[in-house]
Order: sequence, then structure tokens, then C-alpha cells
Amino acid sequence: MKYCTTVIAVRDMEKSLQFYKDLFQQDVLVDFGKNKTLTCGLALQQGLEHIAGFDASTMKFRSNTMELYFETEDFDAFIQLLDSYPQVERLHEPKTFSWLQRGIHIFDPDGHLIEVSESMYSVACKQFESGKTIEKTAKLVQHPIEVVRGWYDQYQKELISVCGTDCSACYCFGKMCNGCIPVREKFFMHRKGKLVRFMTVLEIISVCKIVVNVAKCLVRYGLIPEIRSFQMKNLMKI
Repeated sequence: MKYCTTVIAVRDMEKSLQFYKDLFQQDVLVDFGKNKTLTCGLALQQGLEHIAGFDASTMKFRSNTMELYFETEDFDAFIQLLDSYPQVERLHEPKTFSWLQRGIHIFDPDGHLIEVSESMYSVACKQFESGKTIEKTAKLVQHPIEVVRGWYDQYQKELISVCGTDCSACYCFGKMCNGCIPVREKFFMHRKGKLVRFMTVLEIISVCKIVVNVAKCLVRYGLIPEIRSFQMKNLMKI
């Protein structure tokens, strides 16, 4: 036995498809006419009462007994997108739950309740970036410490030094450079292109010129990949 999908009843297939495409970037993965499966796995069914064999008058399109749950890595961008669709009904405005996750509840065209919240991983990363320990973060976000430890490991792997290289894979590390991670306490690290913290200008100039010059040399001779950091070029102009 295995769980396959969730099927929700819709009255106007085209209207529902447009809703899920506009707000959630969903396309039709499988098309059975009055039944369409979206790329996320959710299935929309028009005429569910005929298939299931119950009286259509018993259907309640706004029962508030279940919700569809979506997560986003950029909650602010979703709210900005949602603002451009004023016809979409909101149960409430964006709020922060007790576990520090921001979220909002809205209704689809048939009254199905939908929650959209920032991913718990991104919530945890904000705590890591502010210097919180794994134990403290687990308590704040109300998740098992094993889960939070896994998030922290992933977070560490996403940290890129200002020169654009991964210290653990860099030829210079431990030889010509002790790395900005242990020496500078991640002060000039960024995650997925998003700056975490800046060093002072003097610290950047005193440390980064050595790192960048060595990195450029190693790139030239093919010993490390092309420098990925977009920040380094701008910082060195200071």
C-alpha cells in the first residue's frame, strides 16, 4: 500500500489551473480532461460527485477541515506576488508563528484553504546567521535537535568564502591561507549569493588581497575552479 496523491474538487477547471499557475508556478503534469495532475502532485478534479457517486448538494467547498501546505525560500517575494492578485481571499495577513516561521493562509477559487510559509530551513538559517547554536535554534524553532543539526550541516556546506572557493576543497587552505571561516568567524561569508555579514574595510583589504591573488593564480593554472564570488571584484575596488 502506498499513498499516491491528493485530489481536490474544483468547479471551474480553467480558473483553478490559472490560480495555481499564477501563484505557485504549477503546470499540468498529467491531463485526463476533467482530472489534471499538477507538477507538485496535487490533482484537480471536476465532477468529483459523479465519480465518487454522492449527491452534489452535500459538497462543502469551504469546510476548513484541511489545508494544502506550501513552503517558499523567499516569503517576502511571495507576499509581493500575492499583493498583485487582490481578488485572492486571505484568511489573515502574514504573521509569525511561535516557532518563528512566517506564514499566511489564503483560499483558492473553490474555498480550499492553503498555507504558504517560509521554509523551516530558511528560518533555522536566520538563527545560525545570528550566531545561535544548534541547541538554541532547536528550542526556538521547536524542532528535534537531530533535524536542526542536519540543517546546520547543510547550511555550512552552502557557505562560500569571499574569494568564491570552498575552503575544504581549496589547495591554499592550511598552507597559504587559514581561511576566513575559522579566522574571521564567517564575517565575510555569503550563502547562495546572499551576504551574511560584512567585515570592516580594513579587514577586507588586509586579508582578501592575499586570498584573491593566490586564487587567481590557481585558477590560471587550473588548480581550482573559476572564482564564483561576485562580491570580491567590488570589494577590491574600495
